Amino acid sequence: MLDVFLAILFVVVIKDWFIVSYSMILYMVYLFFSFNDSGEGLLKLVFILLSLWLVNMMLMSVPVILKTTDLLIIFIWLLLSLVSVFYVETLILFYLSFEMSVIPILLILFGWGYQPDRLEAGFYMLIYTVFFSLPLLLKIFYLEYSVLTSGSLSFFMIIMAFLVKIPMAGLHYWLPRAHVEAPVFGSMILAGVMLKLGGYGIFKVSLMIGDFIFKNSQTLIVFSVLGGLIFSGVCFVQSDMKLLIAYSSIVHMSIVLSGLLTMRELGLNGSLMMMVGHGFCSSGLFCVLGLTYNRTMTRSIIMNKGFILIIPICSLWWFLFCSSNLSFPPCLNLSGELFLFLSVIMYNSSMYFFLAMFGVMSSLYSVYLFSFSQQSFSWEFYSFKSFSLQESLLLFLHWVPLNIIILDLSILQF
Repeated sequence: MLDVFLAILFVVVIKDWFIVSYSMILYMVYLFFSFNDSGEGLLKLVFILLSLWLVNMMLMSVPVILKTTDLLIIFIWLLLSLVSVFYVETLILFYLSFEMSVIPILLILFGWGYQPDRLEAGFYMLIYTVFFSLPLLLKIFYLEYSVLTSGSLSFFMIIMAFLVKIPMAGLHYWLPRAHVEAPVFGSMILAGVMLKLGGYGIFKVSLMIGDFIFKNSQTLIVFSVLGGLIFSGVCFVQSDMKLLIAYSSIVHMSIVLSGLLTMRELGLNGSLMMMVGHGFCSSGLFCVLGLTYNRTMTRSIIMNKGFILIIPICSLWWFLFCSSNLSFPPCLNLSGELFLFLSVIMYNSSMYFFLAMFGVMSSLYSVYLFSFSQQSFSWEFYSFKSFSLQESLLLFLHWVPLNIIILDLSILQF
């Protein structure tokens, strides 16, 4: 792994977009052939590969006019911080990398956001992340000295930083605002990898105090499932497609949080599958939305209609990613959702009704998004440029790993 770090630093000196992209492909090939770990090593390897893949997709999605040295350095900084989060062993280094990964996203939001409200959205994200993670820093020093006080307060001090990052319902207010103001490549990495840091953090902490988390997490499991069910309904009243996709991320990550906190092997495997699947699916949705926005200059679900008559290839990609978002086979989300549902039912058998409602509602808003945005007739007669080969390749590279990994789920088994 040290040679990967040194190679990335060497690429920073070169400052060339194509070399950065090609070198990331070489790193992914190198890591893929070392895919023989299990347990925590497997989790680290999967998330590092996911980070490399999606940062490479970010590089491909940036328009030529925006390809500056400043943005490339921010991307490299982001990649280094993400790899550090998943690679380090000690908790204090994990905390520093965990907090440092917010700064590149903040710079992308401030520098390349769409509207003046991006300043407020950036401060929301910074305040939520820093305020709720400071108690974790205090607890890390206690854990270093093998001091762990029992009780709900101690539990929430440890886990609150990860609940904000996932995010859990009630601590989510920064996420929709950040997504709406962020550019396409900012939303891609925010949904693809940044939301997974919370899940990875819970897993890392549970290796040391898993019994303590298991004893105190029953309320959180129920609250998270109910929050996901409520936000499934919230998706139906959104007129902004980017807000709808952002709220769908909260819905998916709520069931991931519930499965993780059950501390069962089935839940851990399901949460890993769901996080990887959601990383590709949500990033792909934001990407195809960005390509649509570049043509219509609006994110309104009312104004974006009739694309199936105007640009059929656009509707095809919308259909593929919306179907993956509702866990339609052979999407990786399907296996992850089944594992998570079984894990929660094994933990508490009285949750089956809410999980059934959750499954139905989380499928319907994806159907709503596709049918309302692609079908019907357009408000005006437009003539838009069809998707280019590079844009279709970008979407294809999101969709293929999302639907091909299900052929061998053993690579995502602890």
